[in-house]
Amino acid sequence: MDQRRFPLLYVLPALAMMTLVLFSPVFYGFWFSLFRIQYGAPTNFIGLGNYARLFTDPAMGATLVRTIIFTLSSVAITTAIALCLAVWINSLKGRFAFIAQMVVILPWIISTVVATLLFRWVFLNDIGLALSLARALGLPDLHPLNDPNGAMGFLIAVSVWKRIGYALIVLLAGLKGIPEDFNEAARIAGASDWQIFTSITLPLLKTPLLLVTIVLTLSNVNTVETPLVLTGGGPGASTRILPMDVFDRAFINYDLGSATSLAVLMFAGNVLLVLAYVRLSKWKV
Repeated sequence: MDQRRFPLLYVLPALAMMTLVLFSPVFYGFWFSLFRIQYGAPTNFIGLGNYARLFTDPAMGATLVRTIIFTLSSVAITTAIALCLAVWINSLKGRFAFIAQMVVILPWIISTVVATLLFRWVFLNDIGLALSLARALGLPDLHPLNDPNGAMGFLIAVSVWKRIGYALIVLLAGLKGIPEDFNEAARIAGASDWQIFTSITLPLLKTPLLLVTIVLTLSNVNTVETPLVLTGGGPGASTRILPMDVFDRAFINYDLGSATSLAVLMFAGNVLLVLAYVRLSKWKV
């Protein structure tokens, strides 16, 4: 046996297990989507009929637009705030820097369901803490979960709050890896702090920024806990995004055929995003 191939025998069991666990559900889901589903079991083979129903669904376009708005807004705001916080924390020294990191990372550690429930309880329509405070201060009543525009903005805010800790960790690690000699040389040459940030810091953070962007995009595109617990997709369908649509089709309407088809399409979209990251990550600074 070729000695160069001998190490592959050691990783073959792990690869086989990963293939079984990760890819077999995908192939089974695609096969499942080609049938008419009744009582949870495939019956008649209909080919791409379930996919055709998705593309002819008049509500699908609006759901896709809401998903794009939610994802792009959440990723952009989270990345921008995390970058500012990372630069600020990186400039701190001693115990205060450690405390600041822990405070920002704390929301990321909390369970998504628990964190979302906390926000929902604060903004309950009748007994929420925010409503009580607003009335005590003589301010107008706060009902963001009842307003279609406010509900989407509130959903984005909760998503940003929950995921900002992850983005901070990655970007702060990237900042710690930039040699201080680069900044010192730029200051000696007369560069301002803004010039150092735009000409040195940002280019050297390209890979961490790409990683954060892709991971946050995948996380927001596939999240179902936050909209399900916070708004339930409402009011109306103002916060109904694609993962919520999959959940409703499968477990509310029991339309497993279209739910599986939509899940397969979302998986394909995730693969394209990952491939885009792999391609972009090959860029040189």
